[in-house]
Amino acid sequence: MSAAMLPAGPVRIKFEKRGSLKFISHLDLQRMMNTAFNRAGIPIWYTEGFNPHKKLVFALPLPLGAESVCEFLDFKITEPMSPEELTERLNNAFPPQLRVFESYTPESKFKSIGWAEYELTGAGIENIDPAEALKTPVIVLKRTKTAEKEADISPYIKRAANENGILRLILCADQQNYLNPDYPAKYIGLEDYSVMRRRIFFADGLTEFK
Repeated sequence: MSAAMLPAGPVRIKFEKRGSLKFISHLDLQRMMNTAFNRAGIPIWYTEGFNPHKKLVFALPLPLGAESVCEFLDFKITEPMSPEELTERLNNAFPPQLRVFESYTPESKFKSIGWAEYELTGAGIENIDPAEALKTPVIVLKRTKTAEKEADISPYIKRAANENGILRLILCADQQNYLNPDYPAKYIGLEDYSVMRRRIFFADGLTEFK
């Protein structure tokens, strides 16, 4: 088998979700992916048991209304494919706002993700000093599965900077303490703003996840 081929087994794709697709839910995205994989004719592995289904595993939740250029999806293929063919087939089956950048054999686990970088744009952001606006403590009303309670989210904000009217935030994204960018955005008084997830990092906050 050529070294350039993806062997049967785990595969990871990096893709973007932009435009009108930012308004679809995670469940709708899963359905769209299922349909696209069928249309693309990918030899994907199905779970066993009474209800066999494709096992599609996403790296991180993406807030409704946010765009991203660094989404990751893991699945398994049952026969070798070239990464170029896999990428091309999926891009031909996906809508234009959902594009695959690359396909490869993963060497890391999603549980090793620690941080995510977001860009927030909108009216008034150019006047915000994040060092002042996000002074410790940053107390917000945080939703849990059962209730809402006050929480200090400052430990989950690694970096906040205003770069030429773009608010750049690096926020905790591990499985236990994922911080939705809407919390710091609303804390500092933003109302009409756009969110773009730019990069995902390992736990050190420096090494970009792949």
